[in-house]
Amino acid sequence: MSEQDESGAEPPTGNPVLRWAAGILANVTVITALLVYFGWQRADVMASELGIDESVLGMSTTDYVLRSVGPVLALLVVVGVAGLLWLRLDHALARRVRDDGRSSRLVRHALRALSVAWLVLPMIVWLLWWPFEEQAYVAMPFGIGAGILLTMYGTYLRTTLPGAPEGKSLTLMWTFTAVIAGVCLFWGASNYASVLGVALAQQTVVTDLMKVTVYSTKRLNLAAGVEAVLPAATDTKDAFQYRYSGLRLLNRTGGHWFLIAESWRIRQGVVVMLPDSSSLRMELGG
Repeated sequence: MSEQDESGAEPPTGNPVLRWAAGILANVTVITALLVYFGWQRADVMASELGIDESVLGMSTTDYVLRSVGPVLALLVVVGVAGLLWLRLDHALARRVRDDGRSSRLVRHALRALSVAWLVLPMIVWLLWWPFEEQAYVAMPFGIGAGILLTMYGTYLRTTLPGAPEGKSLTLMWTFTAVIAGVCLFWGASNYASVLGVALAQQTVVTDLMKVTVYSTKRLNLAAGVEAVLPAATDTKDAFQYRYSGLRLLNRTGGHWFLIAESWRIRQGVVVMLPDSSSLRMELGG
């Protein structure tokens, strides 16, 4: 059985459902957008947990990408392994469908299960929500996307049954399925980024952060740290008259230093933002 689109051209060979799903994952634009969105979402959630707005961090697109490469690649590996398992399933099942048709009990049960996969997979994830809330929160969008893909796969297999009519509208169905799968991929990545952002904020241990001592040519009136007035200096190179200790480096991005006090606790302390300036000197460590 072959199918032609409206222009009369033959569609590419191979299982079209798997081909469309692989096309989403292999698209450089989609992967880049996923990296940027994941990085932004994680930074936004983490900043919110720390009590600041993500916009003040001034992070660039490169910052978002570099901070999300590891988690997103791990996510794509899981999706890729699932795709490989699906290929093995397709290799065995598609042949039985073409050769035996509905006379095979395996084919009948498989087609019946695939037809309700769009509902069953999300329901399974939902049932696991209470004992595994965090994992289910991440898995729900992927369960919806995978269920819709499997149901579409079952629809495609029915068109390969002996004597089955050609599926005239399958080309559009592949397109809409690919759109839904892409949305579910970004939705799941967003949930995953949110979980990581909350975890990163909650796991912030002040004593593990780098010590920072700030020297300034003028009083900064910081709401954190301990201020000390230094002796007046006659040498202009030693014009730093104020020292602020007891600070830790939370982050440095967008040309700014983000500092917290050693007594800081999540949502119970301020975050100090200082710009790169010739009137300030930072001493790290010690």
